[in-house]
Amino acid sequence: MIDWTDISPFFDNEFNINLNYINNLPSTPRLYINGASEHYGDGILEVLAKLVPNHTVLSHYHSEHTQFYPYWYHWSLNNFENLYKHNTAINSKKYIVSCLNRVSRTHRILNYIWLEPTDDMYFTMTRAESNRDWLELPKEVEQEWNKTKHTLKQDYKTHSSCLGPACEDSYIQLVTESTVEPKIFITEKTWKPIASGQLFLILGNPGIIKHLRDQGIDCFDDIIDHSYDLEEDAIERIKKIHTSIRSLLKEDLLQINIATNQRRIKNAELFWSNNVYD
Repeated sequence: MIDWTDISPFFDNEFNINLNYINNLPSTPRLYINGASEHYGDGILEVLAKLVPNHTVLSHYHSEHTQFYPYWYHWSLNNFENLYKHNTAINSKKYIVSCLNRVSRTHRILNYIWLEPTDDMYFTMTRAESNRDWLELPKEVEQEWNKTKHTLKQDYKTHSSCLGPACEDSYIQLVTESTVEPKIFITEKTWKPIASGQLFLILGNPGIIKHLRDQGIDCFDDIIDHSYDLEEDAIERIKKIHTSIRSLLKEDLLQINIATNQRRIKNAELFWSNNVYD
């Protein structure tokens, strides 16, 4: 039997590797240590894997000593409701774009303030703070956020039950992933528009769109400018994704919705097939 072991006991409160815990691990049975459910800094899972050669460290990225495991894809398959499969209708939508945000990480604040959501956008943004990314907010953005955050609605639905306007009544979903740092980390946030048959843009790690293409996902490159995906600087990536969104929103979204119907269905079917990853 495989024991799925959460990775937190392997680190102390300051996120240093807990050697005492590791030294007391039995060599058998073999443990599969789940490091794929969170985004960890460069090399830390690699270091951990070298310290536990009798066990397997699962990672959200490929490396020499860890085993790649798409944790959140399988989580989404098991937790998304079946109604996602049926959200590929070609009717008119109420919202031009949706964007779900819960914890207000730095890149989400920048996205919110710079995009300036309008009434025809479905945009959830809570004032629940988290540890900020390694990005710094420009002073003027910080000031605007401090003025704005007290007015925000606190109606964000949990990630397993988002069957509302964001997925059902919006042409496009702008995904704000958990992190914009290097190393691709895809959570259930990215899988929502794919599973529900929507067009999408993703504010996440550099290369995340290429990763999806490599898995066979149609990213609608003939319609959406995903050149932001190649931008390594996170601030510039946010600016470029906004340029892409504003250009896309000038188009006839209903006609695009009609023209891409079969392609969106194909994406949803691929997601639900459990064959995105070998």
